Amino acid sequence: MSVNVSDVSNNKVPNATISINQKKFKTDSTGKGTFAIVAGTTNLAVTSVNHHPYALKLFTTADTTIYIVLQMRASLLGNVTVTTSHNVVRNQTGVQTISGAQLRKIPVVLGEIDPLKTITLLPGIKSGGEASAGIYVRGGGPDQNLVLLDGIPVYNPNHLLGFFSIFNGEAVKNVEVIKGGIPAEYGGRLSSVIAIDTRDGNKDSIKGSGGIGLISSRISVEGPLVKGKSSFIISARRTYIDQVARVVAAERVGGNGYYFYDINAKADYIVNSNNHLAFTLYTGRDRFSFDNSRTQPAGRSTLFQTYWGNTLAGISWRQQVSKKLNHETSVVFNNFTLDSRFGAPASTFLFTSGLQDQQLKTNWLYTHSDWLKLKAGGQYIWHRFKPGAGGITSGIQEFKSQVSDQYAREAAAYISSDVNVTPDLNIIAGLRYSYFNQVGPTRRIAYDNDGIPTGEVQQFSKGQSIAKYHYPEPRLSILYKLPNTASIKASYTRTIQYLHLATTSGATFPSDLWVPSSELIKPSNAQQVSVGYFKNFKNSTYEASIETYYKVMNNQIEFRPGAQLLLNQNLEGEMIFGSGKAYGVELFVQKKQGKLTGWVGYTLSRAERKFAQLGDGKSFPYRYDRTHDLSIVANYPINTHWEASAVFVYGTGNALTMPTGRFTYNLGYNPGDRQPIFTNINQYDKINDYRMQAYHRMDVAFTYTRKPNSTKRIKSSWNFSIYNLYSRANPYFIYIEVDDEKKTVQGKQVYLFPIVPSVTWNFKF
Repeated sequence: MSVNVSDVSNNKVPNATISINQKKFKTDSTGKGTFAIVAGTTNLAVTSVNHHPYALKLFTTADTTIYIVLQMRASLLGNVTVTTSHNVVRNQTGVQTISGAQLRKIPVVLGEIDPLKTITLLPGIKSGGEASAGIYVRGGGPDQNLVLLDGIPVYNPNHLLGFFSIFNGEAVKNVEVIKGGIPAEYGGRLSSVIAIDTRDGNKDSIKGSGGIGLISSRISVEGPLVKGKSSFIISARRTYIDQVARVVAAERVGGNGYYFYDINAKADYIVNSNNHLAFTLYTGRDRFSFDNSRTQPAGRSTLFQTYWGNTLAGISWRQQVSKKLNHETSVVFNNFTLDSRFGAPASTFLFTSGLQDQQLKTNWLYTHSDWLKLKAGGQYIWHRFKPGAGGITSGIQEFKSQVSDQYAREAAAYISSDVNVTPDLNIIAGLRYSYFNQVGPTRRIAYDNDGIPTGEVQQFSKGQSIAKYHYPEPRLSILYKLPNTASIKASYTRTIQYLHLATTSGATFPSDLWVPSSELIKPSNAQQVSVGYFKNFKNSTYEASIETYYKVMNNQIEFRPGAQLLLNQNLEGEMIFGSGKAYGVELFVQKKQGKLTGWVGYTLSRAERKFAQLGDGKSFPYRYDRTHDLSIVANYPINTHWEASAVFVYGTGNALTMPTGRFTYNLGYNPGDRQPIFTNINQYDKINDYRMQAYHRMDVAFTYTRKPNSTKRIKSSWNFSIYNLYSRANPYFIYIEVDDEKKTVQGKQVYLFPIVPSVTWNFKF
């Protein structure tokens, strides 16, 4: 017998508990479960968090498929909760899930729903700060997170230089973060998996939703293609700061402006009870321009334009091959591009970069019995890297510089077993084996055995092998259930990363530059051990956990001071290689039921880096090392019309390197007046030995629904939010100001956001 579980919006319900004659099972990620039963009367019950239970009695004489639709609990729809996917019984450390409905309740800057900003409220996950594009998971860098949209990798998940992510809240079904105990089917990144799933459309009728905010609007339309079998959903979003500015201040704005847009589309088709097809499409762009020709004298104007964005597409086929075997096979495409132009009337500098992937992957699950499940699969990726191209024109002279594209093949295969050794002991053991091959056509700088450029250029033909790597990646997770709804979990994970993000904190405009592993750039690797205690209280009203982890990382990349990243054929020569480690303790307490819901997360951690060429080879704090990190999230329905939510965050200030002194250096004499020429040179001691002030902030939001029980087709609500309620001046960066006349040196702090109110009108039809 097969059981398919979904909700009223036709979203699949994974990890639902199915009880058949008092014997319990779980549905898989697609909401499906397949079980062997004997002919006759069967008592079936289905339960899932935030859903009403469902029970029925069947009389079966042959194999059958049952479709069950669970009703959402109305009293829980407005709660801000993080579903830890069966906190005690799921054998996986460091995993948490936030639903799309929950995302829309948390106050954010300017009212924009943002999954990536929201997950930084969870322990072990840190943001680089306001307007930072990076997410730092357990001491890893921003390029060490595998960000997936319906299984499609996303290389730049940010809009507006990191203010917002590319994920439209109207399209998001849920967000799952795995920061420890990463399953064998995932690979290619060291630190985490951030999987964003989009919603399926409604298969019965046309529905819509959206919102109009201060800086952007969004809309989503969904409905059936073939009623009961196929559906679609299209979501779109655009900012309109540029349009408003040109209306109210056309003269001052001129050619300056910024906007972004994105479009999500998804279609699914139920071929029959055993076959299901789904198609996902995303496209989004950021466009920024600066032109001061109206305010500057002729010949002194500056033009800067940059465009960047992602295009993603994928089709997946899920099949129930037999009662015990099912698979999912996907073909996906993703393309990240960045184009910038910077110049003056007499010259123009062009820069382009990007990364394009074509990928085939398959996963197979075999349920042998109640105590044994086997999973296996593989993937193949063809990478094309565009590391940059540019040109400078001046008068009739023209100079062009071309940096060669690079290509690589990446593949992996895995197998894992899920074994219930005893009713209380579960072990998941897996092995992933990955392979990477950088190939031609390309040209590169030749290096000697010490990694020093020889001055020669090597040319590689199409398909010619340049560098080849392959590594095993073992994974192990252990769960031991304790009495009174508690458990102990432990995991070991080894991960390999073959792609690297070349960027510096000093970049003045978007400059993401992905590069492959090569003969000189070795793959990065990490090993992590995690142990945790998990406990539920008061009939799972409260969930609590404490986890500790230790992670070591090798072949970490930094750039030499003053490194030139753009238009550099010798980019490898600008890199230095070292190691890192991170360790810490994470506490998490969540209240899931009742009027007041929310969570408290706290992390005590340390993240370090070590490079032979920096700081005399001594370990130093990673820039985003944060000793203390606290987040509190709460949601409370005041009455039938008003709901309130609040967020408070506190974190140790970021580490940075500040000068400890300065001296004056004589450069020589001016031949005109024979006066000496001096320059000031800063002196530095240790790397990242200075801390910014602590970061803390409180946000609040109130949602007003005038007629919550209205039966009209169009329903609406107002969301009022305040970001940074008490206007904390959190440091964005610090710079040094020197007054030569007064002979003083003073550090000054720059911050971005004071108190920021916003209002959004949300609607459904």
